[in-house]
Amino acid sequence: MSWKSQRERGGAALQLMAWIARCAGWHLSYALLFPVTAYFLLSAPARQKEAMRRFQRRALGRAPGWRDLWRPYFAFAATMLDRVYLLRGETRGFEITTSGLDMLDARIAEGRGCVLLGAHLGSFTAMRALADEGNGHGGCPVEVMAFMYEDNAARANAVFSALSAEKARLVVPLGRPDSMLRAKECLERGGLVGILADRRPAVGEDRVVIVPFLGVPAPMPAGPHILAAVLGAPVMLAFGIWKGPRRYEIRFEPFADRLVLNRRTREEDLCASAARYAAALERVARAHPGNWFNFYDFWEEMSEPAAPAPRLLRRAALCLPFLAASIPASAQPGGLEAVMAALAAVRRTEAEFEERKEIAGLADTLPSRGTLLWQAPSTLEKRVVEPFAERVTVSGNRVVYERDGRERQEVNLEQAPEVRALVEAIRSTLAGDLPTLLRFWKADFEGNPDNWTIHLTPLSVRVMAVVQRVIIHGRGGAISRFETVGNESSVMEIRTLR
Repeated sequence: MSWKSQRERGGAALQLMAWIARCAGWHLSYALLFPVTAYFLLSAPARQKEAMRRFQRRALGRAPGWRDLWRPYFAFAATMLDRVYLLRGETRGFEITTSGLDMLDARIAEGRGCVLLGAHLGSFTAMRALADEGNGHGGCPVEVMAFMYEDNAARANAVFSALSAEKARLVVPLGRPDSMLRAKECLERGGLVGILADRRPAVGEDRVVIVPFLGVPAPMPAGPHILAAVLGAPVMLAFGIWKGPRRYEIRFEPFADRLVLNRRTREEDLCASAARYAAALERVARAHPGNWFNFYDFWEEMSEPAAPAPRLLRRAALCLPFLAASIPASAQPGGLEAVMAALAAVRRTEAEFEERKEIAGLADTLPSRGTLLWQAPSTLEKRVVEPFAERVTVSGNRVVYERDGRERQEVNLEQAPEVRALVEAIRSTLAGDLPTLLRFWKADFEGNPDNWTIHLTPLSVRVMAVVQRVIIHGRGGAISRFETVGNESSVMEIRTLR
């Protein structure tokens, strides 16, 4: 369940609360949060509440109750109310404490600028209030610019932008053409660039790395770490924790004097940086689970009701993993990484195949034969010549299925997650892109350079409903067989042509 696809709720209610807050004051508005929270909690989708319970079960180490579920909804409502006042500079009655501020001051004094990695945990607006003049902390001597993905909260952002147009200009949507340029310019002026680094997409790309979080592999966006490395700025962690009515604790922690992604160890360095961020986020999330505002399936492990891809396309997608079998690979010492490196070196190849497919409920196997084509970086093609003419083509985010020159179907992979996972298993394998492969699959390698096997197990329950595992067999310098185990199990023998 992607957070980007969730419908924004409560736009009209937020406008009303903002009006009440300005007219009736904080105390009455705070009292109204109790019935408002009760309404939104009771009317929240069952999947959303289940996603929150999964987080709480892992963060608390026990089964959560209704009181546990209530806390993040109420805390989120309270931070939205406080945001009305903080954006207007009305900080009287607020208590904002800090830790690690001296380390941030030292970074500011260097004049190099600093990237602040935060999360959807607590209030980023409270951190901004710390930088404003007249808040009792002396204000921040440099500009503070926030970069975040805003498209799924357009109505809420419109309400808050109306409260302070000046501060609204300092919030830059991620994924826009000028996002990185504005970040670079802010840092060159010695400013602070804040990024909420726990959700994808980040800085215009939809790439994630899989790292441990609360004991379970979770997707973390790579973009903030790549941005920090490209800009060469110091990096600190920043969390604005809601502690109660108008009380916040702002925490700053050192992260890296400079993030370095070496060319030869780029993926390892990227994963290490994301893992350190996830570990720090885990510590704060365990200590303050009521501040967790990711109201969606953070681990992407829940089945998602969505319009399924056409049946023929789903069957075609099941055939696609065999395209990867046309690639010769040298299994040198180093295991999976060495095999993937050899795959990445092959830019184009063709092969003949013979396939035996078993479908549940049928006693006989369905044989077929044809040719396979891979063209780097992203074009895959499977042509069946017997028992009938059929072609499956993958290019970018499109999958096209054609049969007998008359039937044609097309699907956008962004709208068909289960097909995309299957396609990425092939594309990532062919491209030697191990991080992307591990975003969708758990990979196990066994054997030796003369006889090796890669086992792929899907991370998504939606994919697992179609394919339980994919097995790639290789001997010496070539992949010799591809197997899938699922509703339609298949074995394909490969003979590389060139």
